[in-house]
Amino acid sequence: MARITVEDSLRMAQTRFGLVSLASMRARQLLKGSKPLLESRNREIVLALREIAAGKVCYAHPEYLQGSQEDFKPIPDNTEFIGDEEYLE
Repeated sequence: MARITVEDSLRMAQTRFGLVSLASMRARQLLKGSKPLLESRNREIVLALREIAAGKVCYAHPEYLQGSQEDFKPIPDNTEFIGDEEYLE
């Protein structure tokens, strides 16, 4: 069987954070005895990534992921934060 890569799974999860979250939840389910959705002799985390890449595991509400990049607002360079004075010299 071919090696699974993060890029294969990222196509389905859309973000690295989403992939980590989804893979960890699915791996926990597999460790607790959930039935695998694919035939594999790999460890649970690799099996979770394979299931995500195959499209067998996805978010319950993928519509929440859309628009997340547009909602991002960059912080201006001249912004001061509380506690910055101890780092300024």
